[in-house]
Amino acid sequence: MNRHMAWMLAVLCLISGCGSDTQPTSQQAVKPNQTAENSVQKSVKASEPTSKDAAQQDASLQSAEGNSLERTAGNAADLKEAENLFLEAIAFQNQENLSEEKQRKLTEAERIKLAKERQEKLVSSVKFLSMAIKLNPQESKYYFRRGSAWADLKQDANAIVDLTKAIEMSPNNAQFYSMRALFFLTRGGSQLAIKDFTKVIALNPKDHQAYNNRGLLFATSGKLKEARADFEEVLRIKPDSIDAMNNLGFALMNLNETDKAFEVLNHIIKLNPKYLNAYDNRGLAWQKQKKFAKAAEDFTKAIELSPQNLKFYRQRMVAYEKMNQPEKAKADSEKIVWLQTLAGINDRIAKAPKDTNLILARAQFYLKSEMREAAMTDYAKIVELTPDTGKGYFIRGALYLEENKLDRCIQECSRSISIQPNPEAYSVRGDAFMKRGDFEYALRDFERAKRIDEIVAKAYLMRSKSFKKQGKLKKAAQDFERAVAIDPALGPAKLNKDKTVGKPVIRPIK
Repeated sequence: MNRHMAWMLAVLCLISGCGSDTQPTSQQAVKPNQTAENSVQKSVKASEPTSKDAAQQDASLQSAEGNSLERTAGNAADLKEAENLFLEAIAFQNQENLSEEKQRKLTEAERIKLAKERQEKLVSSVKFLSMAIKLNPQESKYYFRRGSAWADLKQDANAIVDLTKAIEMSPNNAQFYSMRALFFLTRGGSQLAIKDFTKVIALNPKDHQAYNNRGLLFATSGKLKEARADFEEVLRIKPDSIDAMNNLGFALMNLNETDKAFEVLNHIIKLNPKYLNAYDNRGLAWQKQKKFAKAAEDFTKAIELSPQNLKFYRQRMVAYEKMNQPEKAKADSEKIVWLQTLAGINDRIAKAPKDTNLILARAQFYLKSEMREAAMTDYAKIVELTPDTGKGYFIRGALYLEENKLDRCIQECSRSISIQPNPEAYSVRGDAFMKRGDFEYALRDFERAKRIDEIVAKAYLMRSKSFKKQGKLKKAAQDFERAVAIDPALGPAKLNKDKTVGKPVIRPIK
């Protein structure tokens, strides 16, 4: 990946003429009075004019001077228009960033809508910036902003062209180098990112973010001494940076300066008892010292703060194994498998966010783990995604039936039927009526569902008994005949037994 990025930059240098003093024709400055000077030179070279020629010559000079003024005014208007386009483009890019809490509360449909709107606004921003560049190709900030928009749109080739162009035009702008460094960092070009962060630091020695980011790149590439130096520099510039403290603690731990690492990490936890990474790093430090019980305690705290992070369970499982606690290690192993399964479902949903079958699978997965609240959130998404069919309502109704919340089940299925009558909704609602003892309504729904099974047979049997008590012997005999026809086990030998209605079977909904 690094070689690829380096090759790309080399190609860009060839295309844009890195190191060359010449300018392409389209970028050469146009002199406002050039046309007038040419006209004057032509008039001097002409033979002595007649009075008519002199008048024409005066008119020509006036016209040339007018053209010169118009050209100057035109250039100024273009520059002003370009700046207006730039400001409009920036308005498209400067979107409000939602907090993590607000993002969690968004429905899947809201997330999709926001992503689509963001994409459309970035496309509009690129369009306006391209128009601005056409009017004024000498302004580096236009290329910089367009490059940033290309990066967000995952148009990497266009992004690197524009970001590099901006740097060539303004080689002393630290912000431009910083943006390109972040672009390289997110695309795997760590060495190119380090070079750009180094340039940022040279231009602005007080940029603590550049030191921190370069330090992280040094740390991940094994250059721990360099990383440590960068993190210490961050703390000289910004002594209250907890992130830099944590990064320094990580570097010290891996440099085997464990006592210093503990000193830093303990200080972080004292400052912020909910700082997740400090517990993680301190747990790893305890492991290096073979103090596995303390390591397990820190990993447990990390799990409390981030319950779905696989890494912490793996690390704690290792600690339990070292402590010879196989049952606890096994529990963590099972949790890891559970999280991996959930991650697989989430990945599929991310690729097909409107697939109600996938969302239903996740809801059922949550229910098996007794995570009802999470399951109900997914049922609500299904309801939201199926407004025209009502599928979500009877699926949620089936859940209420399983929980023996019969009135809620009947309500949800009735909503579904009101939108679009379907056999599944009638079937689930019939089961709810059956459990509630409303055999008349249950059989009515079973007939609409075209359903015949042992539950339907029991419904006929129970209604037969009801008719018999009412003295409606003919109807009782008809229902009994129907019951036995469906389930012969309900024949005369069973009539004298005290039968009760069994728990309805919830069939999978297709």
